[in-house]
Amino acid sequence: MPKSLGALLCAGMLVLSGQPAFAEPVSLSAALARGQDVSPRLAAARAELKAAEGRAIQAGVRPNPTLSAEVENFSGTGPYQRFGQTETTVAVSQPFELGGKRRARKQVAAAEREFAALALRQAEADLTYDITTAYAELRAAADRAELARSVERRAVDLVRIAQTLVDVGRDPPLTGLRADALLAEARAENLRVAAELLSARQRLALLIGSEDSELSAGSRDLPVPPAVPAAAPSLGERLAAAERDAAAARVGLAQAEAVPDITASGGVRNFRESRDTAFIVGVSIPLPLFDRNRGNIAAARAGGEAAAARLAQTRLDTRFARRDAELSLAAANERVSALSGAGLFQASEAARLAETGYQQGKFTLVELIDAQAALTGAHLKLIEAELDRARALAALGRATAQ
Repeated sequence: MPKSLGALLCAGMLVLSGQPAFAEPVSLSAALARGQDVSPRLAAARAELKAAEGRAIQAGVRPNPTLSAEVENFSGTGPYQRFGQTETTVAVSQPFELGGKRRARKQVAAAEREFAALALRQAEADLTYDITTAYAELRAAADRAELARSVERRAVDLVRIAQTLVDVGRDPPLTGLRADALLAEARAENLRVAAELLSARQRLALLIGSEDSELSAGSRDLPVPPAVPAAAPSLGERLAAAERDAAAARVGLAQAEAVPDITASGGVRNFRESRDTAFIVGVSIPLPLFDRNRGNIAAARAGGEAAAARLAQTRLDTRFARRDAELSLAAANERVSALSGAGLFQASEAARLAETGYQQGKFTLVELIDAQAALTGAHLKLIEAELDRARALAALGRATAQ
């Protein structure tokens, strides 16, 4: 192991092995609140929603009129050398959108705004999942670190007892060597889980914007997501449906843009030579001979088909994710119930009796090591079961988010 890495882990172990050095444990609700305040993904989603709201406002705006001025018949030849024959025209032209373009734009903008609002809620649900799992992993890492410290303390005691028995001649020297090896393994495991704890702490700290070097998680119990009807669409389905609706609205906009607009104009013309004035009016209509927007219409229709397919796939994925989370949660609950009951008590009692019996010469060192390993394994399985339950709860919460 590199010296710098070893020094870092040892420093972490000194902090972990002393008296409780953690700051006040952060609750899950506090972690979620802090995460929502500092999350870049939520900031981006909120900005996207504001942009969609701005586009919705702009979509309903009518085209601006155009003011034009023209001066004719000057700086030429003959009678047009000066400004005596000048004709001045001032006119205003106004485009008129046909085919329901403005209505179609507003429909597209409204659908995109709804999509952006649901995307923000989806980002919040994803962040809740990430923080919840990081919180549970930090809690599990802290439990594993505490267990590793306990195993090391037992190994230290075992070395002391084994050496005493070797010194009085009851056990051979090999017994002391075996105890020393067990202590070395316990110390190595302690360093490993300490590194895992530091990593889990850093992950949660980054998610919630904390600079607390002693960040710790509080309760192991996570809230159960509220029950929702099986037929209720998930947030992911609603997001995909909003994308489909926006795609359908874009088809309508592409079709409306195929209809040419009319521009009407009107103004006043002044004849300088006779000092007379006259009104002028005009209408211009583009002829759709070449561009009928067929390519954009076809692209919009294909986009609608793709969005409909994604919605169907999202429904399948959501049903699977929800069912998988429910099954995982039920299995984890059963494991926690089984591992935290009589099994853990019996392993603890067996380890206690083996230690007492070893000191009295009734059991061998190998039997004591086996009993302690069984107890450690029972604790580790319980920690993993609790972590699996927390992950299943987080997954179920995301799958049923509304």
